[in-house]
Amino acid sequence: MKDYSEIQCPNCSGKILINPKLLLQGGSFRCTNQACGVSVSLSSKSNQVTDSAMKEFETLKKEQY
Repeated sequence: MKDYSEIQCPNCSGKILINPKLLLQGGSFRCTNQACGVSVSLSSKSNQVTDSAMKEFETLKKEQY
């Protein structure tokens, strides 16, 4: 299983490879087109929502096993 997702760059339509877990932990990810330089991350305003979602996800994973 791969540990990243791929999204289209909003600037140049190139690839941005994102590790969802690192994204939710505050990571940022750059477009693979070096001439572009666009970076994506989650707004700090979404921290509470992402923390809650991650806790719920971890709870669901534990219940499954």
